[in-house]
Amino acid sequence: MAGAIVTHYVGVQGTITLHTGHVPARSFEISSGPGDGTLPFGVALEDVEISYYPGTTTPMDFKSILDIDGERVVISMNRVGEVHGWRFYQTGIGADLSTVSISHDPWGIGITYTGYALLLLGMAGYFFQRNTAWRAILRSSRRAAALLLIAAAALQAQAAPSSMQRPLASRLGKVYVYWNDRVCPLQTMARDVTVTLYGSETYKGLTAEQVLSGWLFYFDEWHRDYLNEYPEAAVLPVNPSGKREKKLVEKIGLIQWLGTGEAFRIYPYLSAAGNMEWLSLTGHRPSGMSLEQWTFMQSTMPRIKELLLQGKNIRANEELDSLKAGQIRYAGAGVLPSAAKLEAERAYNRWARPAFAGIAAFVAALLFLVFPSNRRVWRIAMVAAGLLMLYLSALMGCLWWISGHLPLSNGPETMLFMGLAAVAGSLLWRSGATVKGCLCAVGGLALMVAAMAGRTPRIGMLMPVLSSPLLSVHVMVVMTSYVLFMLMALLSGIALCTRSHARKESLSVTNLLLLTPAVCLLGAGIFIGAVWANQSWGRYWGWDPKETCALVTWFVYALPAHWACRPLRCFRRPKVLHLYLLLAILCVAFTYFGANYLLPGLHSYA
Repeated sequence: MAGAIVTHYVGVQGTITLHTGHVPARSFEISSGPGDGTLPFGVALEDVEISYYPGTTTPMDFKSILDIDGERVVISMNRVGEVHGWRFYQTGIGADLSTVSISHDPWGIGITYTGYALLLLGMAGYFFQRNTAWRAILRSSRRAAALLLIAAAALQAQAAPSSMQRPLASRLGKVYVYWNDRVCPLQTMARDVTVTLYGSETYKGLTAEQVLSGWLFYFDEWHRDYLNEYPEAAVLPVNPSGKREKKLVEKIGLIQWLGTGEAFRIYPYLSAAGNMEWLSLTGHRPSGMSLEQWTFMQSTMPRIKELLLQGKNIRANEELDSLKAGQIRYAGAGVLPSAAKLEAERAYNRWARPAFAGIAAFVAALLFLVFPSNRRVWRIAMVAAGLLMLYLSALMGCLWWISGHLPLSNGPETMLFMGLAAVAGSLLWRSGATVKGCLCAVGGLALMVAAMAGRTPRIGMLMPVLSSPLLSVHVMVVMTSYVLFMLMALLSGIALCTRSHARKESLSVTNLLLLTPAVCLLGAGIFIGAVWANQSWGRYWGWDPKETCALVTWFVYALPAHWACRPLRCFRRPKVLHLYLLLAILCVAFTYFGANYLLPGLHSYA
C-alpha cells in the first residue's frame, strides 16, 4: 500500500507518439503524476519493425528503435527501455510511427516490489513454522502429505450431396491453408466450417473434409441442400438483434465467403520485399509474380475439379500432391509447418474431445463417491483417472508443440489445465474417496467448460503482449488455487448435506488444510500478474475488472484463513465454515467468467 501511495503522488505516467524522421520530442501527454509532461532529454524514433509468425501476416512482435539523449534504445512488447530512471514501453505501432508509454516511478515500484517479496516470503515461510494452527491440523491429519502433492500436481439416412471420397478428402485435408491468422492444414478449416454451419463435425455421414470439398467443388448443390435443411438461411435478417439472428448472419456470411472462393487462401506468394501473402482461388496476380506461379494458381483447382467430375480419383490425388508440393516450393524453406506438426494437428483435431473427457471424469467421480468402500470399484476409478490424466497430458503437450507456446493463453486452454490439475490431484490423494471424487468432479466441470467453446479448443498464435514467461507461471498458479477453491466448495456442499457431525468435522479439517495453500497461491498469482503488467504496460496495477475481482476473491478467502484469530473464531464451527466456502465460490466464478466474458478490460482476450 505504501508503494501504491508513492506511485500515485510521485510517479509520472503518460504517452508519446513519435514519427520517424522528426526532431527529438521533449514533451509527452501526461496522464497522472506531478509535472507538466516535459522530459529532461529528447526522444526520437529511428525505425519501427513488425515481425510476423512464419508464413503468416499475424504479428509476432512490435519493435521500436529510439534515440534517447544520444543513446540507442530498442523497446518491444515485454521489453522495457530505461534511461536515467525513465521507462519506455511499446504501446502502439504504425508504418512510420510508434506510440510509447512513459513512466517515471523510481520509488513506488521499488517499494511495491519489496512488499510483494515480503508477502511471498511470509506466505512461504508460514508453512515451515512449527507452532501454527495450520501445522497443528497438518500433524493430526493422515492425509497431509497428499495435500501438498495436490498443490504441486496442479502444475444419416438421407442422401448427402456430392463430395470427394473419404480417402481423397483426407488427402485434401493435408493441404496448407491460411485460416484464422495462421497456417494450418485444410482439415482445421474444414472442421471449423462444418461445426459453424451444421453444429457438428460430420454431416449425413460425411467427414468435415468431405463437407468442405463439397462446398469447394459442388457449391450450388450444397447450397440447395443447405437451404432445404435450413430454409431460414434463404433470407438475410435486416436488423439482427437476437443471438439466433446473429448466428444466422454469421452462417450466411460464411456461405457467401465460401462461394466466392475468397475463404480458400491456399496459394503462398513471397514478394521481393520478403513479405508473405496468401492468395485465394480468386486472388489477384501481384505485379512481381512469375508466369509459372500464376499458371499454377489458375490451373490447379480447376484441373482437380475436372478430374473429380470424370471420376478419375487417382489422377485427382496426384494433383493434390502437386498442389502441396507447389505450396512448399513457392513459400520457401522453413516457412510452412513441418510435416510432423501438420500430422500432429490433424491428430489433435481428431482426438481432442474435452466433453467426453469431462464425462469420463464425472464417471470416475461417481465411482469414488457412490462406492467408497469397494476396493474393486476403487481400482477401476483409479485406472480411469490415470488414463484420463495421460490423455489430457498428451493433449496439452500436443497443443504446446503445435502452437509453439505453453497452452495457457485463453479460456479453453486454462480450463484444460484446470481439468488436468484436478484429475492429477485425485490420483495423488492417498486416501479418502470423498476428496478423490470431488477432485474428479472439479476436473469434469472444468473440461465441460472447455468444451463449451467448441469440441476442439482452437489453436491460435500467441498475442505479442502474451509472449512472456511470466504468463505461464501466473496462469498455472492462479488456476491451481481455483482448483482448490472448487474442491473446498464441493466438500462443503457434501458436508452440509450430511447429518453426521463427525463427518462435518472431518471435512472442515480437510477444508482448513486446503484453505491456506489456496489463499497463498492466489496471492502469489496476483503478484506475478502485477509484475507481468508492469513489464507490458508500465503499471503494476490498473484496476482492471479481472485484477479487481481477483483481489476481492483473495480478501474473501483470506478471511476464513485467519480462523485461528479470536475475532474470527466463528469459522472454527464446521457449519459456518462450510456455508461460507460454498458461497465464496461465487466470487471465483465471477472472477473467471464475469471478468473474462462480460466486463471489458485487458483480460477480455481470455
